[in-house]
This record gives sequence, C-alpha cells and structure tokens, in this order.
Amino acid sequence: MSPAPRSPAADFTEILRALGYPRLVSVDNFREPHFALVADILYWMTIRYEPNANVSDDIDSEHHRVEFVTSVAALFATKAGIKLNCKRLYAADGRAVK
Repeated sequence: MSPAPRSPAADFTEILRALGYPRLVSVDNFREPHFALVADILYWMTIRYEPNANVSDDIDSEHHRVEFVTSVAALFATKAGIKLNCKRLYAADGRAVK
C-alpha cells in the first residue's frame, strides 16, 4: 500500500527545516491566515538568496504589506526566474505555500 499523499504545507515545513529556518513551523500554522509568519519566511528566504537585497520588512499597514509582497515577488522573478503568486502570499493561508 502506498503512503497517503502529503499536503503542500507539510512538504513546505520539512523544506524549511532542511534549509535551516530558525523557527519551528507546523502545518497548523497555515490553517488560518498568518501574514506575519509568511512575511518572516519570505524575508528570511530573500536575505538567504540575496543577502544585499533592499527589501523592507515593515508590514505594519496594508500598504506596507502589499509593497513587501510585491517587492519580494519582483526580486525572485528577476533574480531567480521564480514567479510568486502575490495574492496567495498576501492571503497567508495554506494556499500561500503551494
């Protein structure tokens, strides 16, 4: 019998652990929207990929959150050729990690 398929969130938490993300992240963190966690992960990944990236981690207002997500998405699109879905990232729920 083959094992049950894992959720994208479960795979994502394992990948974060393997990459050395400093916080413990569980699948439960993605059951409800959690923008602060998604932003922290994005900021950590950005600095890890491009240490000299000029990305503000200010997410106190809606405007700053939108600016943060779009600037991270633009950086990954131009530097790594990776397209991120800004709407899903901003929603910060289980779909953000797909």
